[in-house]
Amino acid sequence: MDVNTQRLVTIISELQYELDITKRKLQAEMAEKERILTRLSSIAGSKLTHNNPNIADLSDKNRPQKIGEMFNELYDNEWTDTVDSMTETMEETEVITKLRKALQYVYTKTKREAEDQYRSLQNALFQRDLRKSESENFIPIYKKISELQKEVSSISITNAKQSLREDSEFMLPFESVMIYGEPFVNRCVELCWMMHIQDPPMVLDFGSSAEIVDKNVFRFFTRSGELVDFVVWPAVLLHDNGPLIQKGVVQPFKKHTEKNSKR
Repeated sequence: MDVNTQRLVTIISELQYELDITKRKLQAEMAEKERILTRLSSIAGSKLTHNNPNIADLSDKNRPQKIGEMFNELYDNEWTDTVDSMTETMEETEVITKLRKALQYVYTKTKREAEDQYRSLQNALFQRDLRKSESENFIPIYKKISELQKEVSSISITNAKQSLREDSEFMLPFESVMIYGEPFVNRCVELCWMMHIQDPPMVLDFGSSAEIVDKNVFRFFTRSGELVDFVVWPAVLLHDNGPLIQKGVVQPFKKHTEKNSKR
């Protein structure tokens, strides 16, 4: 090999080496760019979905719409079975009222426990309460807290059931409900807990008696009418003051009772 050829081979080798270095740098820069874009997309997605019930995760078998359907099945199945069992020794209206109050107690208790759990997870991460001005920067972490609550929900629900059994304020007035309708109570705990850990939390609308029946929110029980006598089953809302997921059930006053009340 003459000197010129050897020199040319050396130059080509050096250029090939520099080209390889440049390619590796370019690949590293592209990988970093992709990582940043993925991170920004994740943050944007978290901000978009955090506390935004209008964007549903269709892969979540316990998403709000499904929970609403399961809550309606609870009314059709466990609630009906419990009413049938308890009306052997009690008046139907008394049984319905007792079951509604039991559900309200479970709903309120699990709401408090789910909120306490969320705050505990938040404090464990941040070691302090965040000011509102700071919270925007931690939306992806809030999203992770909500996801973590869902991941450990089976354990949390088991604990919530045990907590209810150890709660004398529930067990004393609702002992008969536990005797005749333990599956009903257990399912109430499960579904109420799943409602509370949604982002944002779902809401049960128990309505009130003596008000005009809102036919957009409630359907009739065994008769029709204008004024609510008592609420049989609550309506399910996507979130506080949000759209309806499932209608509730009310029993209106009898027609002659309504007329007498208007005199």
